Amino acid sequence: MQERFGDKFSLEIHTIHSPEAAAYTLKGATNVFVNQEWVALDVATSTEKMEEYLSRLQK
Repeated sequence: MQERFGDKFSLEIHTIHSPEAAAYTLKGATNVFVNQEWVALDVATSTEKMEEYLSRLQK
């Protein structure tokens, strides 16, 4: 994703117990957020779906 989108997006990884996660009710161990919005796991784990999702955000 970084190659395709360059500096338009940055990645941060936090544990479920981090202060950044405290504002969310997380139901599982793996959660993906883009611009503070939850992304469905099937989208986040698919290269094609995630590229489409991020492309829509750029418009």
